[in-house]
Amino acid sequence: MTGSGADNTFARWRARGARAGLAIVVALAAGGAWAQPATATPPAPRRIVVSFEQRTRVETLTHPFRFEELGPTRVLAFRTRLHVALPKIVGPLGAFVELQDSRSGWNDRPFVVPARHVNHLDFTQAHLRLGSDDLLGSRASGGLLLGRFSLDVGRRRLAARNGMRNTTNAFDGAYGWLAARNGSSLRSFVSRPVRLEPYDLDRSRADRLFWGAWLTAQRWRLVQGELYALRLDESGDTVTQRRVTTLGGRLFKGTGRGEPDYEVDLAWQGGTRQGRAHRAFFAHLEAGFTFQRGRARVAALYDHVSGDADPQDDRSGRFDTLFGARRFEYAPTGIYGPFFRGNIQGPGARMFVAPWPPIELMVAHRALWLAEARDAWLGSGLQDEAGGSGRFLGHHLEAVVLWRPRRWLVVQATWAHFFKGSYLEQVSGSPASPDSDYFTVGFVVRDTLFAR
Repeated sequence: MTGSGADNTFARWRARGARAGLAIVVALAAGGAWAQPATATPPAPRRIVVSFEQRTRVETLTHPFRFEELGPTRVLAFRTRLHVALPKIVGPLGAFVELQDSRSGWNDRPFVVPARHVNHLDFTQAHLRLGSDDLLGSRASGGLLLGRFSLDVGRRRLAARNGMRNTTNAFDGAYGWLAARNGSSLRSFVSRPVRLEPYDLDRSRADRLFWGAWLTAQRWRLVQGELYALRLDESGDTVTQRRVTTLGGRLFKGTGRGEPDYEVDLAWQGGTRQGRAHRAFFAHLEAGFTFQRGRARVAALYDHVSGDADPQDDRSGRFDTLFGARRFEYAPTGIYGPFFRGNIQGPGARMFVAPWPPIELMVAHRALWLAEARDAWLGSGLQDEAGGSGRFLGHHLEAVVLWRPRRWLVVQATWAHFFKGSYLEQVSGSPASPDSDYFTVGFVVRDTLFAR
């Protein structure tokens, strides 16, 4: 068989597999997802658990803000996941598999970066787990994962399992942890980041390594801490060529009714990027208060994420967020996502309230500037290397309504308005006006299909 013939045969086989996999999910869901028997006694340890999650979301965007906008202004996004867990195969040995299918429709234009939105049926997780809850005289638990896994490091600013994005970061390697009963823990990993292939099998490469460790201390109620160290080596990547070490730490206090809370997250980066010496930093400050009634919380925050002061010299100063998430801190992503954690600074405020159990509300405001006027506004394609366009990006306002009518169903609607600032009025190539509006509404269905 010729090479092209083999490729065509494989493509047809993979497409049939994707359709068959989704058909199995739908059939299983119809057969038992909403008919779970009640029990008054704790369930016995399971040998196998099969569950699923399906998210459908429609997004619309008016009046783009990117340079010569080429991406869609509307999309219908689908993300379907099937989970198979084998908690106890033999003794402490278990296994977990996650299949994910991410697709889109109703696009008025092609995606500029399809790997953020589309990834046909593939493995996002497939690993063996060796763990024990009875270590050090029953004072700790620990374990080891081997295979493909997703990863949340600390507050998820540097490595995260994506929430809003239609596709998901994954890593091939090993992940280990040791956790004390009081909540303190030591976690570490060594991995090869998985490169997403929208229409082919995802794979990792030996010339891309991502590894690190983080220590969390939760001995005191008012002061909790975390230290982390991460290293990314991309010796074979001809585009980014990142060899970056990130060192940082967090001080924080969790939320509690009638109590204040806070967070301070500081990080420094060093190494090389595209052959240039790399030195960058990041700071996040946040203070909040949770009221006794209404499950309401208000918070004020500030971010400073360094940029590149001189794009023409041999030094790189823009902070690299690595594999971190950004939706929870700046704005909805999807086809929108105007702000990245790089070359940006500014304050913000948020309010969360749950007036009654099925309903949760959130409103947020941010005012944002470029940290360095000559560096790029990330993700927009806009840059004034002379620095004459200023730094003020604008104000961002967001409102979210989340409704949980059933245990297995979540409905969410989000509206965001981007009041474009003076930078967009002056920088070359900018669609300066009118302001941008983004709206999305969708639902998530998740449940256990089978447990025995």
